[in-house]
Amino acid sequence: MAENIITLMFPEYNDGDNKITSKDWTTDELYDDETIGRQIKNVAQFVDFFKDEECRMVFDSKNIQAYLYPVYTIPESYPSRRMQLKTALKGLEDWRKNRISTVDAEYKIHYETIKDETRTEMAVRKEASLDDSFLIVSDVVGTDGKVWKVEGEGQTIDLESLKMFIPAVFEWISTHHKPARCYEWNEKHGENGKGAHPNNKGDKVSVLLCSREHAEELLAKAIGEPMYDFLYCYDATYGKYMEYPAGCKYKNLAADAKERKYHSYHIEDENQVPNQVLRKLNILQETNQ
Repeated sequence: MAENIITLMFPEYNDGDNKITSKDWTTDELYDDETIGRQIKNVAQFVDFFKDEECRMVFDSKNIQAYLYPVYTIPESYPSRRMQLKTALKGLEDWRKNRISTVDAEYKIHYETIKDETRTEMAVRKEASLDDSFLIVSDVVGTDGKVWKVEGEGQTIDLESLKMFIPAVFEWISTHHKPARCYEWNEKHGENGKGAHPNNKGDKVSVLLCSREHAEELLAKAIGEPMYDFLYCYDATYGKYMEYPAGCKYKNLAADAKERKYHSYHIEDENQVPNQVLRKLNILQETNQ
């Protein structure tokens, strides 16, 4: 099944003795301990949010080494930052251990030649897996991010990058679900608060308070737990949470499935929403205010 690959990139201190991976990631600022502590805390929060989303996060060990150059050079000034970052990245893949690009292969971005770095690896992976989607996240790229055009062997690969900011990357994820989410209205739950079946085998039937179009619009940003058999979102228009059951359970989903269908209804009790999902919905609501 196709997947989303998100690569975490860190700023590399611009020093003659530091083995940087590319000048595009460098910074002339020597971060103090407090700043690096804040950066690592942000990374930990980012990883925690997306670790159960529809993506696989990877990093570049050489980039990490260059980022931690001040920590290794003057360890007494950064007493615990190396272990904190290692903990934050626990479970993520170092792409260099599973690389498919070659060390010496050269590519160009504008007039600059690049090789043996994250963008060359991701370009090769994207070319090899056209159904996969790739994103680079880093505070170096700025608030609006950018698109890198990587040229090699007569082909140009676009690689998108965004700031390491949860709402921005979640917005990207919402347009890259794999398999794609499709809304399939279920008449049992009615529409606009009307027409729901009165009961189902003796159980009360939950009602869809909004239009099917509104429910479809919210589906892209609904959140669930793996294997995403149920998704949830907060419908601010009606002040209630909405639940989206999948029409096909993950265990029965074909490995090459291109889409997955969901219907929905509003629920009365927010305790029906899993705690992790509720926490993440609250994070998005707070950061978007």
